[in-house]
Amino acid sequence: MGFLLVKMLFLLGLAAAGGAGFAYWWFRRHYEDISLEYARSREEWLAWRRGFEERLAARPPVDLEPVSAQVAAVHAAVSDIDIPVPERVDLAPVHARLDELGRQVGEIRVPEPPDLSSTDKRLTAIEHALFPLQTRLDELASAVRALRMPEPQALDLQPVPEPFDEAYIENPSTPEVAVREGSKNLLTHPGHGEPDDLTQIKGVPKVLERKLHKMGVFYFWQIAEWSADDVRQVDSQLPQFQGCIERDDWVHQASELANLPTAAPRPEPPPH
Repeated sequence: MGFLLVKMLFLLGLAAAGGAGFAYWWFRRHYEDISLEYARSREEWLAWRRGFEERLAARPPVDLEPVSAQVAAVHAAVSDIDIPVPERVDLAPVHARLDELGRQVGEIRVPEPPDLSSTDKRLTAIEHALFPLQTRLDELASAVRALRMPEPQALDLQPVPEPFDEAYIENPSTPEVAVREGSKNLLTHPGHGEPDDLTQIKGVPKVLERKLHKMGVFYFWQIAEWSADDVRQVDSQLPQFQGCIERDDWVHQASELANLPTAAPRPEPPPH
């Protein structure tokens, strides 16, 4: 083992010595003096520069006299141009006209919109007067739908009874106020005095008041008596104002408004 190691070391040393000898031979053969090459390049550059300067010096001088004359002529022409100074524009008439227009516009008075409260009250009164007729028409329509054609019978040729009283026909009695079917206090028409102004309740505009009238709500005392079931029933018929009854607490507001002197009193229940 030791012999092999010595042999390998000997071969490595021999290879290193051979490589060093080859490198020495190659550098000696291809070596050039860089300083000599630099000196030669510098001499060539200096010779070319001297030749260029000599050729440049041999060229005739450029005559700039025509150019100078043209520049002087342009300067003289520009100096002779007389640019007029604009005169100051008098804007006083324009300002005076604008002030006059402003004064005339300020004097314009837009007429006040006409007072339609009386017309609105009249329309409301007409609408209330038509409620019994609408209720009667609804009852007649329900009665007509409920009609059933009887079986054909023999004609009764007995004398026709006396005609109706003409006074009754000309002045029929006003139908009694009744509670609508399926509700606790929704009335067929406002028969307990003039309807209350339901717009005094916060959250009840005029259009909603008309919807409540069509449903049979005319007085504060009606709303004040509503239970939770009544609130849900009325709220279900107001899809565009869903939830406003509880949100604005109509029942509490109506309870306070019903105690006002101007509110319509609750009618006494009929004796049993």
